[in-house]
Amino acid sequence: MRANRASSGSRIDPLAALIGVCSLALLAPLFGPALAGRVFVYNDLSWFHLPIRHLYQQALQSGDSVLWTPSIFAGLYLHGEGQGGLFHPFHQILYRLLPLGAAFNLELIANYPAAFAGMCWLLRRLRFGWAAALFGALLFAFSGFNLLHHHHVNLVAVVAHMPWLLAAADVLIAEDRRRTRTLAFAAIALVLGSEVLLGFPQAVWWNMVTLVPFALFRAGQLRQWRRLMPCAAAVAIGVLLGGIQLLPTADFAAQSTRVSLSGEFALTYSMHPYNLFQVWSPYFFARGAYSERDFMWFHDFGVYSGAILPVALIWTWIRRDALPGRRTLSTAVTAFAAVMLILALGRYGGIAWLLTHVPLLQSLRAPVRYVLLVQFALAILAAITMEDLLAIADGRSAPPSGSIALLWVPATLGVITTLTLNTGLLPYGRHTFAAASAAAAGVAIVAAVTLLVYLGARGRRWAIAALVVLTAIDLGAWGIRFIYREPARSIQELTEQVPPPPDDPAESYASAPERGPYRPNILVLRGYRLTSGYAGLFPATQHPIESDVARRLAGTRWTFAQDGRRQPAEGWAERVRLVGEDGRESGGSARLAVDRPGQLVANVDAPGRRILAFTERFHSGWSATVDGVPLPMVRVEGDFLGCVVNGGAQRVVIQFMPRSFVYGSIASAIGAVLLAGVLIFRRA
Repeated sequence: MRANRASSGSRIDPLAALIGVCSLALLAPLFGPALAGRVFVYNDLSWFHLPIRHLYQQALQSGDSVLWTPSIFAGLYLHGEGQGGLFHPFHQILYRLLPLGAAFNLELIANYPAAFAGMCWLLRRLRFGWAAALFGALLFAFSGFNLLHHHHVNLVAVVAHMPWLLAAADVLIAEDRRRTRTLAFAAIALVLGSEVLLGFPQAVWWNMVTLVPFALFRAGQLRQWRRLMPCAAAVAIGVLLGGIQLLPTADFAAQSTRVSLSGEFALTYSMHPYNLFQVWSPYFFARGAYSERDFMWFHDFGVYSGAILPVALIWTWIRRDALPGRRTLSTAVTAFAAVMLILALGRYGGIAWLLTHVPLLQSLRAPVRYVLLVQFALAILAAITMEDLLAIADGRSAPPSGSIALLWVPATLGVITTLTLNTGLLPYGRHTFAAASAAAAGVAIVAAVTLLVYLGARGRRWAIAALVVLTAIDLGAWGIRFIYREPARSIQELTEQVPPPPDDPAESYASAPERGPYRPNILVLRGYRLTSGYAGLFPATQHPIESDVARRLAGTRWTFAQDGRRQPAEGWAERVRLVGEDGRESGGSARLAVDRPGQLVANVDAPGRRILAFTERFHSGWSATVDGVPLPMVRVEGDFLGCVVNGGAQRVVIQFMPRSFVYGSIASAIGAVLLAGVLIFRRA
């Protein structure tokens, strides 16, 4: 394959420049909110990610611990929850140096050029010319999955690491120079460590699912089986580097509701086969996609990613005899895409249930998200198609000699389904299928893309350029339009109608409903501490978080109604208090001198042995001391923090430092030492 680089691959021709311009055109709308002093707010962006990063930035600026926050669920192991990526160097720089809105925008935007550059490098490593590599990069970076999941910021960030990981593995397997392979070894470890630090284990799993077959494919292709051992060693070091996040995430998950769920949970959000209609008719469904059992989140079930993908799949198989240098790659990529599609079907595919019996994987839901890997694989086939069309146009390859009518299969299916189902000719899906006019627009795009590929196969170079432009429009109409479905807003606008909380942290505890203008964590941006809240994983509790008992024990002073009005709560527990072993308040006094995230200091005067009880949620990572002497920690009412104090006046210091973080930090340090040792040894 290394001898098959196209002669035009050493220079960037006008078509490559056009692809670059189209890529910038897709990236530019993501800068819109930043230029206007606003942020994207759809779904998890304002519900979760922005409030979490607000708390993170506050902790960084004030010197508080970023491990714990009292502002969600009356206490949350924030670092263990993971999705803030709190110890990732990029996040540390962003949120230390930039205002919240600017840092948040840059974090979201950076995912797409990172994915683009990584995919371009990977395809160049596979000896694609510049135009084909850039085309594949455009399709991956701005794929339907990546754009529709823009609000899952750290998910897309981990996905953006995928081509970098594969390209680094390719260097380690394929190159002969010792120094180059050493740098590739370090790159694998650092890239994997980086994605683990971002705190979305499911996406890390997808990357590994892709890395393993790719490494086996390249090792077999180049007869370099021994190079797989250093690849595995680099992966092991990468996992160690991410230990500072990995172990806290495992700790947090073990104390969450996720551990008690059945294997059926892992099959929720499976892709119903009806969604395959999107392949040839992207606007077939009235709501964009279809779900039978689960809530129809379009960002999950919208599996379309450009009409070029199914057309490219057909093209590469029509042309397999004319592409001997790409035949093995095409076969491997197609097989990979097929397996990933079956996994994406989840309960409808027949094999995803096997993963529900694998420890850890059984707690990861939404098999439909394997469609990301389908889109990644088909983007490679699209790059092969572009490479072949350019070779035909330049006279370096003969045009198809036989019929290429199979290219029209997707468009034909689109016409048939539009005429029979979207028009209501057949009595099915009257409230599920879109109107014929809406569906026809999508089918027209599929037909236009097919026509341009057909004309490109006849040597019309202008058709190839038009194909690039139409593909960018296709992706933008699908993904960028979705991103803008909810207008961007300033951070101030999100909470400008909220009355400010009292200055005393103990007086700022509030509960908000799941439905309403301030759900679920938005009140955090105004300075409230929530006894309710929202996170990727919910803590396992004895008392349901939304129950009256939990709200009282959490010290809820305010409740927000669904219309946004604030009302005072009644019957709340004091922020800190002395209670007897029976849980009833007893004599003596307790007053907080310090009430910071991860640190509580109480001045106590107890008449005897008592429990010092807090409205802070319990976690085994809390420890208490008096003059350096440890005190026993206890659970108050099963869910809240307490410690046993003896009689007399004393100053009790309580700090949050979980063992999972300590051990994770040690693992990361070991990984760093091992990586440094490898680099030094290999250079010696």
